[in-house]
Amino acid sequence: MTDQVAQVLDYASKVLIFIIFAVLAVNAYLNRNMPRVGGKIGPHRAIHPPAPVPEGFSRVYGRAMTIFAASSNAASFPNLKAFLRHGTVSQPTLMRIYRVDGCKTEIEIPADPPDYERIDAAEALALLRELPDLRLVRRLHLSDERSFLDPWVSKLVGQEFFLLGNATNFSLVVLYKPDRRLGRLVGLTLLHEWLHLVAFRSIRHVRRFKRADAIEPLAPSAIEPVSFGDRKTPIYEAWCDLGEKLLGYDETIACDAALTSPVHAIILWQRVEKMLRKTPPRLRSTRFAEFERRAAFMHSEVAPKARATHARWRLGRWFWRFPWSRGSR
Repeated sequence: MTDQVAQVLDYASKVLIFIIFAVLAVNAYLNRNMPRVGGKIGPHRAIHPPAPVPEGFSRVYGRAMTIFAASSNAASFPNLKAFLRHGTVSQPTLMRIYRVDGCKTEIEIPADPPDYERIDAAEALALLRELPDLRLVRRLHLSDERSFLDPWVSKLVGQEFFLLGNATNFSLVVLYKPDRRLGRLVGLTLLHEWLHLVAFRSIRHVRRFKRADAIEPLAPSAIEPVSFGDRKTPIYEAWCDLGEKLLGYDETIACDAALTSPVHAIILWQRVEKMLRKTPPRLRSTRFAEFERRAAFMHSEVAPKARATHARWRLGRWFWRFPWSRGSR
């Protein structure tokens, strides 16, 4: 009997592996020649002259990559897939890859000089070090091109639109034309995209975050989120918008946002704080002391308000279940 069960399980595992392989193969075929956020990674290439290894990095090497850019206006294309397939072009680019010392995070910077004041490797590392846990970012790609999605988003919103960043569930963050003259906007963009990576790894917490809308509806975002067919986009953007306020540079905005939406804020903060405290000391955020002060505020001021809000909501649900409440309306 045991042998029969083992044979069935072995057969089932082989069938499952075959199905997964078939699905991946079909998906790869359907998305052939389609542009990728962050480009397509190519082989290693020599850099001349060889780049020195700056402080904070363990190595620097060159890699050939294929970068994608929009080649036409999106107005004439009937759908996003048609635009991506026929309205974009690819171009080979040599990238300098900087491996962060102590982890697997890499910063990808074009080797050719830019036509704007692009942040350098040291500045990019400083921004990464501000995050609660920089290890979530496997690749930080600095792009000298605008996002190839800009024309399509501009078509959807009816006005010129520029994406400042993008994140994928493969631990990739792209910053488009990260100009040091933008100041803290570059850091806030990186923080926003990092929060997307947190959301991708926190499905249960995001689900709780969404259910909290029944207790305290969130105020609409200042910028309407643009979806590319993913129904989860609105809740992900709400998560990142609130997280950007809670973890941003302005203490007043952080406190006001937490007290305005305490239930949502506590759900998000608990997840981020756990990551913050699990980060090894050598990679700890340069804003750790600041985050510690905010954590104290969240525990002492926001958490009690969140519990009280939740208790009132539960009491209200209990009250309206009974016949007297229906008869009194």
